[in-house]
Amino acid sequence: MKKSFLFIIISSFLLLPVLADDGWDDFSGIDHAWDGQKSITNKEFEEAIDTLEGNQKKKEAKKRKKLIKKIGGGGTSLHSELSPDSDILDMDPLKKDENSGGSLLNVPVNLVVDGGVLDKGFYKVIAQKEEDGIYLLFYQSQYFKGKVKAVQTEDDFDEEYIDFVKLIPLNNNTVRIIYGSLDYNAYAVVKFVSQ
Repeated sequence: MKKSFLFIIISSFLLLPVLADDGWDDFSGIDHAWDGQKSITNKEFEEAIDTLEGNQKKKEAKKRKKLIKKIGGGGTSLHSELSPDSDILDMDPLKKDENSGGSLLNVPVNLVVDGGVLDKGFYKVIAQKEEDGIYLLFYQSQYFKGKVKAVQTEDDFDEEYIDFVKLIPLNNNTVRIIYGSLDYNAYAVVKFVSQ
């Protein structure tokens, strides 16, 4: 057993240099690796880059057209103005929706409105212009509950949307109601009673 183990070790040391030479033969031509290369000019390089970028732009245009076709349907529409290739020339101005019915307001206190008390609750608030100014009208369902005279303003109160109504506490007995719509922006300072 010892003799065979010794024989294997000695023969591996003898074969190692022979095997190592075969591996290094592959790298003997490394000095001549660049001999067949052709040098290119800056102009040729730029033309090659332009060609690659042109192909990329064609791919992007094709992908965009495919996306439009997927979203808008295939081909042209029955209506020529709905074609994906046509430009939008002008848009109709925003029109007031007569069925919108105002904005919803949560009133957490009892407001003094028209000499009476408007109970806590949710109210639909609509602005209405009359001869002597703008009024905020409070409705619950289809029932009119009261109105408050408001001051028209150009201030949009830094609100995110065009249509809004909010109740902001001012002090221990008054609140400020701000209202905004496509037609008017207004505010009203209203007293409240605590019960």
